[in-house]
Amino acid sequence: MMSRRRVATLTSGVIAAGLIGGFATVASSATSRTAGSAPPGLSAISNPPAGLTTPPKVKPAYITIRVWSGPYQLAFAHTVGAQFTKATGVKVHWDTTDELVSYQKIDQEIRAGIRPDADASMQAQQRAYLDAVRGLTLPISAKVAPNMLKAIHSVAAPAGTPASATTWAYANPYSVTVALIARDSVPSADLTSWLDLTNPMFKHSIEFDQTFWSTAFPVAKALHVNWAKNPPQSMNPVWKFIAKLKPNEVGIGNGQDITTALTNGAAKIAVTCTCNVQSTINSGAKLKIVVPKDGMFMVADGYYIHKGIPAANYYYAEVFANYLYTAATQEYLASNQGLVPTVPGTPVPGYMKANPKAYPLSAAEIKAANGVVAPIPLIAQYNDQWQIAFENALK
Repeated sequence: MMSRRRVATLTSGVIAAGLIGGFATVASSATSRTAGSAPPGLSAISNPPAGLTTPPKVKPAYITIRVWSGPYQLAFAHTVGAQFTKATGVKVHWDTTDELVSYQKIDQEIRAGIRPDADASMQAQQRAYLDAVRGLTLPISAKVAPNMLKAIHSVAAPAGTPASATTWAYANPYSVTVALIARDSVPSADLTSWLDLTNPMFKHSIEFDQTFWSTAFPVAKALHVNWAKNPPQSMNPVWKFIAKLKPNEVGIGNGQDITTALTNGAAKIAVTCTCNVQSTINSGAKLKIVVPKDGMFMVADGYYIHKGIPAANYYYAEVFANYLYTAATQEYLASNQGLVPTVPGTPVPGYMKANPKAYPLSAAEIKAANGVVAPIPLIAQYNDQWQIAFENALK
């Protein structure tokens, strides 16, 4: 099971990166330039240009892919990396630089006309989205990576990508889900809605994930809040509700903090990624996943190719994307890392198959589970305001 690198670091990482300001400059081409030209803005998502489909005469010896370190990198090497190298003869160098450090450095290198440290990256999806609309990425052709078209479009493709698109700005090979995790002593009947978290019986009992979206969007759905209408003020009713949860709060933490609090009894309930606790549950911990009738939250990481790399590396970075969606890769990431496949029909661990509300494996199951798929364009634009509002609500 990988460490929750994204859930644990986005709070500080995204804010430090200044993503909101970056999104704003996209809207004003006069103030944001890449290699002397205006960035593409949202057209990079809705109307991406053609990718590179002609194989180079000379293959690169290797391509460099930025991923998270530890078990996650080992899983990628074991699956997609091994398949890719066997099929192409091109090796993979793995860059495990900290996600925020890598993101900022690569963007700076591209803007300065310097070849970036990596050819492609796995990153928190809003970073892939922002780099795309800023004109810092290269599109992925479905002719070179046809397997990505097998995936659930609403999860695997960038939000706003036409169903008929033959290129994507970036690709999401898997997702993670967020639900309520409770100790076995807590009756599931007392957690049928996210609004039940205000119940006085849960005083000093709830540990919250430190990233706002884990709690905010499921609560917004329960409150029938349309977050896309007049943002960022659209979420004000959510912050007002979350403030009512303060008496029930134990703390705010990352995945490891939450797992520890649940297992030692400091917390009875938590809001966190299912992948943070599933291995602990599998090991016999007296914990359970509870998906309220209001649904759960889904978010995917993105794979994207950096501008400013040699054409041969670009082509094979597209080929690499194809192996993210093979049956072998999808199945292994599910069984080894607890990641939810985006390709329907992928064999999954028994616990996923037995709990489709927590681990929806098709568009129909997402709908049946009332799943909230992360609104990445809005998260990219309003992350700072919403993160601060969430933290202030629980102070």
